[in-house]
Amino acid sequence: MNRPTLIVSLMIIAGTLILMGGSYAYFTAMATSNVQGAESGILELTYQTNKNITLENVFPTEEIETGVHQFAIENTGTLESRYYLYLDNIVLQKDGTDTQSGNLKWKLYRSDESYSKQSKIADGDLITGNHTIELATGITIQPSEKHYYILKVWLQETGSLQNEDQGLSFGAQVVATTEKKAINKTLVAAIKQQAVLDNIQSTYVTSSTGIDFSQISSDSNGKGLYILHETENDSYPIMYYRGAVENNHVKFANYCWLIVRTTETGGVKLVYNGEPDSNGQCSATGDRTILRGSAFNSEDGDNAYVGYMYGEVDSESYEATHANIHDSTIKSTIDEWYGDNMVDYTDRLEDTVWCNDRSLSPDSASAGMGKLNTGYGADARLYVYHTPSLECVNENDRFTVSSENGNGALTYPVALLTADEIVYAGGVNGVDNNNFYLNNGNYWWSLSPYSFNGTNATVFDLFSTGSLYNYYVFNTLGVRPAISLKYGVMIQSGGDGSKENPYVIV
Repeated sequence: MNRPTLIVSLMIIAGTLILMGGSYAYFTAMATSNVQGAESGILELTYQTNKNITLENVFPTEEIETGVHQFAIENTGTLESRYYLYLDNIVLQKDGTDTQSGNLKWKLYRSDESYSKQSKIADGDLITGNHTIELATGITIQPSEKHYYILKVWLQETGSLQNEDQGLSFGAQVVATTEKKAINKTLVAAIKQQAVLDNIQSTYVTSSTGIDFSQISSDSNGKGLYILHETENDSYPIMYYRGAVENNHVKFANYCWLIVRTTETGGVKLVYNGEPDSNGQCSATGDRTILRGSAFNSEDGDNAYVGYMYGEVDSESYEATHANIHDSTIKSTIDEWYGDNMVDYTDRLEDTVWCNDRSLSPDSASAGMGKLNTGYGADARLYVYHTPSLECVNENDRFTVSSENGNGALTYPVALLTADEIVYAGGVNGVDNNNFYLNNGNYWWSLSPYSFNGTNATVFDLFSTGSLYNYYVFNTLGVRPAISLKYGVMIQSGGDGSKENPYVIV
């Protein structure tokens, strides 16, 4: 049978007003919608609305203060149907030129007949610009059944001047169709519907208090995509993969990668996982998932050598020991590879923080210099208290390309995963875990210092058995570079994140 499509126009007429003494933009908007129907045989869906969305004189605000668009979809035929909702025919421009906006937000709710109750279905923003947005998919509707919805669109208040939002114009259509569209979407949008909070009981977490990071990942202690608690209300909640997942494969820049987590700026952090095979699949295992072998540093007889970059050996101060003057051996290895293979893709990457945490462990009795015994921050955090963290205490340890958000010491936006990120993913110090996605059967370096024992500098690594441990830095272990895709990077339609059908970055 023919597949009906219902189109509801939200004709947004937009303008900009710049206030004296400020630089906020706002929209003057008007929407019109009419009852529309699509009929095919004995299947008939009807779009109905009793309230148009009207955005007049809208300043940057919070969702609670925005206007709403209420509508219903009814199956007036005799067949069960499945339909999909899209925001389509989007025109988002700034001064007449197509643009994108991470501050222009939307949220779709399922409601009741009186529109007094609401349950969130999906949310997002216009960072994808004029690309079609998938609002909801595969919704089953029975004959004579009616579904009620509330759609909200608003300009989010960021707490700072929003000059980038001046001069915006916006128009779009809501489309309901029984045929799923093949559309590109952001990588974050593709994965986030799977995410659950990590501090509650859920399908693969049996404890009422959530994941226990003193234990390895398992079917009862985490398998899937989790939202880091206390970030769920942030503009960009941090989500991370944990356990024996098989749907976090990505192809980008002619390499295969695994999604590790999202960042506090909305990016997606990836770790190297080899090259695609002749069929374009990301099925690499074992040695093929390691870039090459390298020492972390070729010398290990000083506290300085726990650094991704380091200062002067035999120094009498912490600051001189851990100054970012000399490249580590592993940094030189990664930079050489990036310079040969990845430079053309830099504009797709964000300049996120790579934390070489050289803060002192609270149990350390020394000041982290010269040949004094020293424990570093991740030592107590992961070995004793089992409290992984994504916080990077010292600005000196926040490795970035730009000095605006870190130390500005990097040449390229690439480094290594931290030991904390490995723990979030499912690893535990000294405990084998043969069944989580970061265990590739090899030994490979993290970015996190462990200690200096008076003779040797040590850095965390992952053993071939999946156990988090630490090694002397002069040892040759595997290198798995990590990068972070920019917020809003798009993927091709059709990928599902499996190694046979990975997400493909466009």
